[in-house]
Order: sequence, then C-alpha cells, then structure tokens
Amino acid sequence: MNFNKCLYSLGLCFTIFVISCSTKKQVPSVVKAPELPKNFSTDLIINYRIDKSGLKDTFNNAISEVFKGNFDLPEYDVKLTLSKPRPASVEIEGKSVLVVVPITVNVLKKTFLADLTAKGTLEMSFVTDLDIDSLWNMKTTTKLGYHRWIEKPKLSIVGLNLPIESISDAAINRSKSVIESSIDESVRESFTLKAKMKETLAIFANPIQVSPDLNAWLSIKPEKFQINKVLNSKMVASGKIHINALSSFTTYKPAPTPPQNTLPKVYWNENLPDSSVFRIVADIKMADINPILKANLDGKTFTEGDKSITLSNLITNCDYEFLRVVTDVAGTVNGQLIISGKPKYNHDTNMFYMDNIDIKLRTKNVLHKAAAWLGEGKIRHELENKMKFSINETLATVQKNIDTQLKSSIMTIIWK
Repeated sequence: MNFNKCLYSLGLCFTIFVISCSTKKQVPSVVKAPELPKNFSTDLIINYRIDKSGLKDTFNNAISEVFKGNFDLPEYDVKLTLSKPRPASVEIEGKSVLVVVPITVNVLKKTFLADLTAKGTLEMSFVTDLDIDSLWNMKTTTKLGYHRWIEKPKLSIVGLNLPIESISDAAINRSKSVIESSIDESVRESFTLKAKMKETLAIFANPIQVSPDLNAWLSIKPEKFQINKVLNSKMVASGKIHINALSSFTTYKPAPTPPQNTLPKVYWNENLPDSSVFRIVADIKMADINPILKANLDGKTFTEGDKSITLSNLITNCDYEFLRVVTDVAGTVNGQLIISGKPKYNHDTNMFYMDNIDIKLRTKNVLHKAAAWLGEGKIRHELENKMKFSINETLATVQKNIDTQLKSSIMTIIWK
C-alpha cells in the first residue's frame, strides 16, 4: 500500500517552568533547584493519506497471479479458467477493506460427442477485517461477503444432462478460498505500519536543532502511539497517528537518546486532536538572557524630575529563585545598582517579566535601599518595562524549524 506523504500540522505550545543559570557576580545564598515536572507530554499528530490507486494495483496484481492457478473440478471432469474482465475495486473504511472482484469463468467439458465450452460472469465481494493489538501485531480475517452471477455459464447438448448449478457452486467455492488467502496476504504485506513506525522512532533518537542562532535543541522521546479508523473518500483514504512523547527544549546540544529496541504500545482512539502541541520543559541558560537585558539597559539613561542615572557595565546573574541585574550607575547617585526579582512567564503573550522588583544601591561597599525617586517612581516603572522580553520571535523560528525538519523526515516516508 502506498501511503502518500504524511501531512501534519503543528500547533506549538510552550510551557516554561524554570530558568537555569550560572553565576556572573556575587550571589547571595543559593536556593535549591526545584524539581522539574516529570512525564510532561507532547502530542505529535501525523495526518496520513493512502493513495487508493496504488493499493488497487497491489490487490489486482495479487488476484491476477491467483487466477493463473489450477481451478479444475475433477469430480465433474470440468476444466475451469478464471480471469478479470476489469480491475477489482478496493475501498477502505474504518478497520475494514472491501474488495469487489469481477470474474470471468470459462468452463471446458470434454465429452465423447464434443468439447463443450461456456463462459459466465461472476462478481464476488470480500471483506477483510483488520486489527492491530497494543504490541503492533496485525491480525486479518478475509471472508466472502456476497457473490452474484451476472451471467451463469450454460452447457447443454442433446441427450446430455450436465449439473451446471453444482458446477457453478463448486467454481465459487474453489475460487473463494484461494482469493480470500490472496487478499489476506496482500493486506498484511501492504499495511507495514509496524515497520514504518520503527523508522519514525529512529528519527527521534537524536535531538533536533530548531534554532542554530540560539543553539536551541528539541529532544522528543515517544511514549505511546494512538491510531484511529481510516476514513474513505473517492481517491484517497486518510487517518491520523498520534504520538504521545516526552519533550525537552535546551540551549545546548543534549546527548543522543539510546535507541529504543521496541516500539511503545499502540491503542485505538477515535478522538484524536487535529494538530500537534509541544509542551516543553525549557532549560534556558543565563548566557542567552544576558544579551537581551544588556541591550535593553546598558548605556541607558533614566530620568525622574531633575534627577537622572545612567547604567553601564551591566551583568546578570541568578539562583533558582531570583534574577539579578548588577550595573554601575552614574548621575545623581554613583555606585552600583542591584535590581532583583522573581522571573515570571506569561503563557498568553510568551513574555518573560518581573514585577515588584527590588532596587538597592551600593555605595562605598555599603548596600542601601534605593531612594524613593529611584525605587518607587517613574524610573522603577521604566526599569520593570526594560526587563521584559518576549520569546514570540524565538518560538516562531523554533516552530518553523520543527516543521521543516519533521517534514524532511516523516513526510518523506512512503508506506507500501
């Protein structure tokens, strides 16, 4: 069976739990790293299409080979040959394959008077019920659903009585079992789902680089597969494969995942989503945030009435609770400004921010609480705004690169 390119859509959803970082300057007591959540899942949806023309070719070739066999009926001293006047039709719906085979039956009966020949046309409809268990083992059962004679063979000669009804029934029974076996085998050979999913699994063994500029990497570890019943249409049949996986996002290249020797279990589910959602535990280095804050704050002047300060030599550091900006300050006051706060993440705007920041001033190695004009008014508000940064552009780049890389791997798989 030819599975056309697997079409899929990605809806990217980031949930970011923690910022890990290394210390740049003096940091007060370090808070113990919080436990990262486990089993944080990503849902990857592969929407596939089955080209029924290729499937029909497979089945018709198999049936044509079957018809080359011997269908003689020695009990009636009759020779039978079978052929297809036109191609068999193949339809897929749900967990069943319907094959309708038109058959021309040629009958040859030798008598002492003459060789008698007759031709009839028969239509046989076969239904294959297929199932896949949780270990990816495929089971198929093909049975004749119905048959009808469009034209029965006619053999007659004066003085000779031939049991044509019995011969016709014998022809049906003889061809039925052989065609059932042929279709059963073709289904098993065509639906190579297990083999193709092993190929897909191998794709995720290595991390995917989703942003070379940020050195950002996405690791995906499939945990469970789900499939739904096939939907039939005129030219194609379609369905979805859901890969439930653990995922992580890092700004460094992680070690490759050890190859999985066995596929995760698979289950039937008719309520699969339409698009993929990546839920990611993000590990973002302080080195990636520092340039953003430096661009926003370093060299900037902030004014409140007749007072002003200019920031320079800015460095950021953090523990697992507070982010700190340490910067030289000149102007109305001179010394070192220390701005600290708890980083927060807005899921709707994809924005990192800190509100309720704490501002302290160090002069002559003495740490003071900042004066009201610096720590409570306009300058404080401007500093909070400058310490916001969006990752929308980063996410757009990540999503585009994920889309490109998965297309170049999964979408080029042709299932036969």
